[in-house]
Amino acid sequence: MLKKIVTYIFLCCTIPLWAQIPAGYYSTTEGKNKGELKTALYEIIRSANVLAYGSGIGATWSAFPVTDVRPDGSVWDMYSKQVYQFDGVNSVSGINIEHSLPKSWWGGTQNQAYKDLHHLNPADAVANNQKSNWTMGVVDGDVLFDNGVIKRGRSFLRDPINSIMVWEPADEYKGDFARIYMYMVTCYEYFSPNDIWNSDASMQLNVNNHDTYPLFQDWTTNMLLAWHRADPVSAKELHRNEEVYKIQGNRNPFIDCPALAEYIWGDKKEEPFSRAIITGQPYLKTPINGKSFAFTPDTIGFAQHLTLPIQGKSITKPLSVKIVGHNTSRFALSRTLFAANEVLSGTSLVITYNSEFIACDTVELQLFSDEVDTVHVQLTAQAFDSFSLLKPAINSDRFTIKWTASVDASSYEVSVFTMGDAGETLWTNQFNEDFVSTPNLPSGWTSTGYIVTNQLSEVRLASSGTAGSIIAPSIAVDADSVQLLVRAKQYGSDNGAKLTVLCNDVTVTTFTTGVNYQTFMFKMSAADYSTMKFKFSAVIGKRVIIDAIQLDVLKSVESAMLLPDYPQQETLLFHEVVNLIEGETYYYTVQPQGGTNNAVYGPVKVVTENIIGVYTPSELPIQYTTTSNGFVLENLEPNAHISMFDAVGRVCYRTLHTSGSTLHIPWLAKGVCFLRVNNHLPIKMIK
Repeated sequence: MLKKIVTYIFLCCTIPLWAQIPAGYYSTTEGKNKGELKTALYEIIRSANVLAYGSGIGATWSAFPVTDVRPDGSVWDMYSKQVYQFDGVNSVSGINIEHSLPKSWWGGTQNQAYKDLHHLNPADAVANNQKSNWTMGVVDGDVLFDNGVIKRGRSFLRDPINSIMVWEPADEYKGDFARIYMYMVTCYEYFSPNDIWNSDASMQLNVNNHDTYPLFQDWTTNMLLAWHRADPVSAKELHRNEEVYKIQGNRNPFIDCPALAEYIWGDKKEEPFSRAIITGQPYLKTPINGKSFAFTPDTIGFAQHLTLPIQGKSITKPLSVKIVGHNTSRFALSRTLFAANEVLSGTSLVITYNSEFIACDTVELQLFSDEVDTVHVQLTAQAFDSFSLLKPAINSDRFTIKWTASVDASSYEVSVFTMGDAGETLWTNQFNEDFVSTPNLPSGWTSTGYIVTNQLSEVRLASSGTAGSIIAPSIAVDADSVQLLVRAKQYGSDNGAKLTVLCNDVTVTTFTTGVNYQTFMFKMSAADYSTMKFKFSAVIGKRVIIDAIQLDVLKSVESAMLLPDYPQQETLLFHEVVNLIEGETYYYTVQPQGGTNNAVYGPVKVVTENIIGVYTPSELPIQYTTTSNGFVLENLEPNAHISMFDAVGRVCYRTLHTSGSTLHIPWLAKGVCFLRVNNHLPIKMIK
């Protein structure tokens, strides 16, 4: 470690120990951790004005004499003990430009990463050749090369049984390389979703998926964090980071603030990061600026409590808190001032919410002092009515609606209705797919033959040698007709390419596509279908591109038909609905009246009990005769249940006939009515 100490003393005389970070450079990192923090850093450092790769003015070798020079003017080589002298802007004999993160890991493409000075270092050619593109690790097996600075050999760190080939830097540079690796997987985060990493990197990185976090394999993460902690940022790194920033305009965050590694991969990854950590200024660890907290909702008039932890770092002055916004009178703070020592050791604030009305309130809690930026926290609280509908009691000819009290209601409006055909129809969408899930088909869709999906949210059917099709999910049909809309065009120069549409494997239409997108529409009857599955096909050599597919069905519209005498006002907490038809479907709603809660609760569906099978039908047929003022039923069974209802299902008359076999029923209305006795089929009556 002597080399690093000597260098540190020299550079402390020429540059500040702490990095000169531009104001606000890391402002978007506030409150983030893990992958979210890594991505925030990616957005900050992703763009760099890299130099040309190689020798000459404005190229890599023109930077090295500034970024990688020892106090004596020689090349600072982290790969060997050889001494090389710089020669202006030209390359140094015996020295290579080395990619610390091997360029072969992304195919050697001459992109920004290929030229990025943050991981380009001058390296002794012999040592560089030995390092090659091997995985970085700890040589704890056979040693094949050792020049006193780097080693190459077998390692069991990744797998205690099967060793791998690795290269290992000297202890005094392990932290340097760890922070370079962290920088590279952050600055080039987009390599992962775009499949730019290749199998050469697979020993160290997770390259077989599109995940950008954590990206390092577990053994790599543990090793790099250990090196990062054991070998802290040196003055050499601070100097290099500043000089590269002057050239490229981006920085290595893990040199500026080593703690970032802990909040992304390390011991603090479950905690939110604060940019004040970078500057060493006083700040609040918790709560984090911009966070939201919600009270547990409760009923009107009951107090709700929320305990908010408060803790800070380097705090020397008192901390004040206040609430701003609308309806702040419903919120109360246990305290409005905290001493500095309380904040340092950790304390808490209790916030109480109480509303006498149905409400949903959002306010802002502000925490501030003379030394910290104001922290803004959103608080949301809700007070609701205790009213709720209870399970109804159901019989064959009636049901009882039950509910709990609304806090200040004077009565309750009860509506009971049936649903019937309104004689209208309406187009209803079944699916509307524009294939935004590419490069995969949407859930439930399948394909046959050859298809291509792409990032333009399109699907191409067929190739020059293979037909192709996509199949939509099967849908249940309860409709009069269906309408299909398809936005499609031919692929390239495949003039006259046809898109064939099949329903349940039977061709129903064919669209002839053109150079530009067109929206094709097709309607067909659905009366004979219980399910429909549509297939869209193109043939060999006549490729078709589909941009979107929409399917609508035309269905009858049902509407609510109130029962006679409804709605009704009820002052009790229950209501009995009588004179109903057994085995029929009804709906009800309840609305509190006269208070702060006027919401409509329901509709609730009720099916009355079916009495079929309860009573044994008589072998004697039921007979009826009409009179001028009604009709007469004869041969009735004992205790016959008799119901009469109109054409829309409303009950007009109901009785339990207990004596005799004859009953006279008066005409109650003109028109068609139906008479039902026990479980006999209804008798149609016309007056």
